[in-house]
Amino acid sequence: MFVYGLVFGLPAIILVFIYPYLAPFIGPDQCRFLSVTGFYCPGCGCTRAVRAMTHGHFIASFLYNPTVLYCMVIWILYEGSHLLEILHVPHIKGLKFRYGYIYAGIVVLFGNWIIKNILLYIVNYRF
Repeated sequence: MFVYGLVFGLPAIILVFIYPYLAPFIGPDQCRFLSVTGFYCPGCGCTRAVRAMTHGHFIASFLYNPTVLYCMVIWILYEGSHLLEILHVPHIKGLKFRYGYIYAGIVVLFGNWIIKNILLYIVNYRF
């Protein structure tokens, strides 16, 4: 899992940091699910959350979509602990993979989705 995290995580991190330079060429920043159904999708706000996180605005990133920050923290803890274990730092063991991390991420994702849609239609609050 450590190797998979490096193989897929590092290119993703690099893309996150070059995204601001590529954004003008990608197209409009609008959710297709929202424009078709009128509801926020579970991933609504992820692009804005990544953009806010790359600029160091972690609270704004959390408010846009907390799943992004949750995944980043779990990835850093998992990869960092395994790297420290590989470097033979005393009393450090690599974080074990648990399905609970994935289930917690799913709960965060769908909890955010439900709360945003409730706020949209009950209070008419737009994110």
